[in-house]
Amino acid sequence: MPAGLSDFVRTQFDNRHVKFTMVSAIAVATSQSLLFAFQHLGMTPSVANVLAVTIGCIPSYTGNRYWVWGKRGKNHFWREVMPFWAIALVGLVLSTLLVSVVSHWTDKPIFINLTNLVAFGSLWVFKYIALDKLLFNVAEKELSAA
Repeated sequence: MPAGLSDFVRTQFDNRHVKFTMVSAIAVATSQSLLFAFQHLGMTPSVANVLAVTIGCIPSYTGNRYWVWGKRGKNHFWREVMPFWAIALVGLVLSTLLVSVVSHWTDKPIFINLTNLVAFGSLWVFKYIALDKLLFNVAEKELSAA
């Protein structure tokens, strides 16, 4: 790879927003796959959505904490875990409500999955700002002050 292109790629992978996007893509792929599979296993769209979103939050939290924001050591329950899950809960509630509404019109998994994507896509920018400015940044400042 030419030096200029290599430097560009390395710089992009060092950018927090690119890393956040990549972690989000993994979490979305996980939750979308599970949502589709759960519906095909006979679960109602709302139950499938709750399970898929909950499981999809695991790679989202770990990827964001360790890779995007570079946090190490013990997870702080009140400063990191609870705020992250509170943000995730907003997405879960919004997506489940929308999935429930759409499932009254159609039971086709593709429309249920698209509804879930719309709900989380609308919260994506807010989530980045909240994680960056409120959640992991506060803990980072406290650690550097100590």
